[in-house]
Amino acid sequence: MPRHFKRGVKREHHFLKGLEKPLEEIAQIPGVKKVIPGRIYASDSRGFEIKVSRETPTGLKLIAKSDGSVQDVFLVVDKADRERVWGEIEKLSDEWKN
Repeated sequence: MPRHFKRGVKREHHFLKGLEKPLEEIAQIPGVKKVIPGRIYASDSRGFEIKVSRETPTGLKLIAKSDGSVQDVFLVVDKADRERVWGEIEKLSDEWKN
């Protein structure tokens, strides 16, 4: 795996507070090939939440929210596994909310 990947998660850039452990859990879901955190934006969000936003040409796009910030997260997932992975993330997301 490339040098910036550790436990299936790209670590070249920053994460929102509290996002690292959930991303490692997502990386362990069968069918998830890579977890790539994207850009961080300011927002008026409160609390912590991760949800699947949409399908992309290479997998799924997640939106992670943490007090005052939002981060895009991209997953590389084969087309055949996307629906199952989406469902597993929705189940896990209740555990991550606070």
